[in-house]
Formats: sequence, C-alpha cells, structure tokens
Amino acid sequence: MLILADPKKYADKEQLYYEVRNKEGRIISDDELKNLPLASDNNPHEKEWSIRAANFQRFKKYLSKNYGDKQLKILDIGCGNGWMAHQLNGLGHHITAVDLNMSELAQAEKVFGNSDTLQWMYADVLNDHFPMDKYDVIALAASCQYFEDITQLTQKLKSLLSKHGAIHLLDSVFYKNKQQEAARARSLQYYALMGYASMCEYYFHHSTESLIKNGYKKLYPSFFSSSPVQWWTFTGK
Repeated sequence: MLILADPKKYADKEQLYYEVRNKEGRIISDDELKNLPLASDNNPHEKEWSIRAANFQRFKKYLSKNYGDKQLKILDIGCGNGWMAHQLNGLGHHITAVDLNMSELAQAEKVFGNSDTLQWMYADVLNDHFPMDKYDVIALAASCQYFEDITQLTQKLKSLLSKHGAIHLLDSVFYKNKQQEAARARSLQYYALMGYASMCEYYFHHSTESLIKNGYKKLYPSFFSSSPVQWWTFTGK
C-alpha cells in the first residue's frame, strides 16, 4: 500500500466512519468480500448489493463498448474494501484504488493482493499529489457523497484525466435543489438515532443541478425508471 496522506491527520474521522459502517453491518469477512458484488442471503444489505451488481455489469458493458480491449488506467476513488478495483483489474485494466479508510484498504490488500496493475493508495484526493497523474477513467462508486463540493472535486479530477478520459459517478443518489434540505434532515435523524450525529459533518447531499452546471450528463437511469441510484459522467465534451 502506498501511503501519501498522514494517517494521524485523519484518525478521528476514520474511527467514526469505521464505527458507523460496522454498526450498519457493512464491515464484512474476507470470504464474503471475495464474492462481491454478489452478496450472501444473510448480508443485511443484500438487496442493495443486487442493485450494485447489476449496475457494475452495466458499467462493464459501457467500458467494453467505448474502449474495446484497451487496457485502461483507472482511478477508483473511495474504493473501500476494494471489490470494484479487484473486478476491474480482473478485466485487464491498470487500477489505482484510493481511500482514507486504512482498515478497509488493509483488508483489500490482504484479500486481493497488489501487483504492477493493482495498487492500493491511502490518500486525500483533493490535497495529495498522485504519482501517476493521468487516467483514462476515474470512478467514484457510492463515494462522491463524502466530498463536500462537486465543483472542487471535479476541478481536481479533471486535472487527472487523460486527453479523452472520463469521470463516472456511480451508485449514488442525487437530488433536486429543493429536495436537498429534506435529505439532510433525514440523514441527521438517521445518524443521530445510531448515536453518531457527527457523521453528518462528512456526508453531503449533491444536486443534479450542480452536476449539470459542472458538465456532467446522466447515463442511468432513464426518465421512466424508478431506480434511486444514478450514474453521471463527465467527458469534457
């Protein structure tokens, strides 16, 4: 694992995040991790994982259709336990998987190993300098809600893209401007009932208007779909 950020700086935030995920039942065994995105029947988030598994298949088809057999340089931001990085690496792509969660990164490295084409990185995306600074694909799967400002995030990620690269925001919920306040209230209530109200300081609710303003286009779902999670992409075109 490549450590770019100072772990002491993020220790309190990491501990809070880990405790919340553990209470939610999102810290899983090595054996279950090996099978993701296919979750076991006794996983409390099995229905969520079934959606994510279908969305990942959709993402794989997109990469195949748009890039063919090209070995892509992919940056997986907020990789968590590394399941998606592992899956993409298995398709022949070169993966840099980044997070500020040392415990899950350590599990990812233990379960999936590392190689010349799969690197785990403990880093602050907005503030650290990446050794490989150009990527064909930058993916954030259910992780962009941990970044406060979409504009700031996009500007940093644009600087990391190759000439024809693209940013993909996957498996996330976005809101109309008028829906954001109610969404924040629901999250505060949720974390407060868990006993971790301070988690709301690190969890943000982004609007579709902010995505459009920054040049993103929605790829999924269609207008007629009821799926709660969305997929937006930035290509700079």
